[in-house]
Amino acid sequence: MSRFVWFTVYIEDLCVPDSSVSPRATLRSAARGDLVIPRTRLRLGNRAFSVAGPAAWNSLPSDIRTASTLSSFKNLLKTHLFLQSYYVLSS
Repeated sequence: MSRFVWFTVYIEDLCVPDSSVSPRATLRSAARGDLVIPRTRLRLGNRAFSVAGPAAWNSLPSDIRTASTLSSFKNLLKTHLFLQSYYVLSS
């Protein structure tokens, strides 16, 4: 198995959809496509990819998360991040 394939499998294991966890499958977050954010005991644990990655994904607007192609996802994400930083700087 190449390193790239191993890495993608590893990332997929860290990003678990709400819909795949049986008690959460009926929640609205599962229908929106949210990812499970594991609980941590320390604030340092919140910096781990397994926590920060799903939290960042869940904070994106649904039109970005449901983009039909990779190029449209990148374009929407870039626009979203630009507008977010622009309004923070101008306020």
